Amino acid sequence: MRLSLLSSLRLIMFILLSSIYYISVENHTMIQTAFVIAAALGFCINHFLLVTPLVKKYFVLALTLDSIYILGFVFFFPGSTIYLLLFGVNAVTLFLIAENKRIIWGFTLAFFLMWGLCVFYSYKMTGNLDIAENIINFTFIVFEAFVGRLIHKLIHAQEKIETQYDELQETHHALKDAHEQLHHYSNQVEELTLIQERNRISGEIHDTVGHKMTALLVQLQVAKELQHIQPEKSKQTILLCEELARNALQELRLSVRTLRDENRSFIATTRKILEDYQEMTGLKSNFRIKGDPSEIPPSIQLDLTRIIQESITNAVRHGQATECDVTIEISDSTVETFIKDNGTGSSKVSPGFGLKNMRDRVQEHGGQIVFESNQQEGFIVKMSLPLKEIQWELGGA
Repeated sequence: MRLSLLSSLRLIMFILLSSIYYISVENHTMIQTAFVIAAALGFCINHFLLVTPLVKKYFVLALTLDSIYILGFVFFFPGSTIYLLLFGVNAVTLFLIAENKRIIWGFTLAFFLMWGLCVFYSYKMTGNLDIAENIINFTFIVFEAFVGRLIHKLIHAQEKIETQYDELQETHHALKDAHEQLHHYSNQVEELTLIQERNRISGEIHDTVGHKMTALLVQLQVAKELQHIQPEKSKQTILLCEELARNALQELRLSVRTLRDENRSFIATTRKILEDYQEMTGLKSNFRIKGDPSEIPPSIQLDLTRIIQESITNAVRHGQATECDVTIEISDSTVETFIKDNGTGSSKVSPGFGLKNMRDRVQEHGGQIVFESNQQEGFIVKMSLPLKEIQWELGGA
């Protein structure tokens, strides 16, 4: 569109300058008149060569033909320097379209040769050499060459901007689609994580509460048999049944609370667990977080909450702890967790169902967990979970 408009202006300039050439001569010969008409037709034909979609293929031919027509004006109208203005229009076209520097230099050298021949021919035919007029018109050619090149760069810059804008739009749409897909996948992963956690809690209820209820049923049957034979032992068995029922109810409440509070934030859920233990068992706890909790993925948050819950449960149930400290440190690459209680402790750590479950949770995320305990010094859980790099160590103790 731009080249079509510029070539139209170029054609108008050629026709106007041709008319000026014709008007500048008072008495025209038939040959001069015929040449001006032929040149005008030639400029029109070249115009169609320049507006064709294959303009970059035919512009060299069009400029060559235009140069021949311009030389014709020098031949039929010697003495005038208007032909330099015609060369100036050609210069705009050359520097506007040409990409190959060899073509530009070739036409530039050809122009100086033709200019020298034109000056020599005009001087030979008229005996007059107007140096000032030649220089002024030559500066016009230089000016038009610079203008043509500047327009060339401007057009290419606009085309590049348009191309980059289109690419940016495509990238934007692609990123938008990718973001939507990622959001969808994230929701699916979170939903699957919650389902997996519900299934795991269901298994824990079956293994813990179910075990206690089975033991309760057996003890009730024993108490029933001893009711008349050994009444005192039957009362002790009933008291044991009461304790088993109380523990089962406590664990059931905690599990139900966990299922109900899955959509809470990590901090709120952990604090609620500690508050529940304080209310039910009198456990005093300290909870500290260093870093940004939002850096922890939802799946790790769920497992971290369950590990804290299991650690406190073990501290109260097995260690008769009255105090517990929970510290979480979050960095760019890891989540470090330190849980310590003041329970009775043990000289030897023997992982049971709870500790094995905690270890399984940590290993699923490529983390490490260590249990430490000494007699009368409480129980310590040290855990490290990676956030950006996951590594599994196989073999060894």
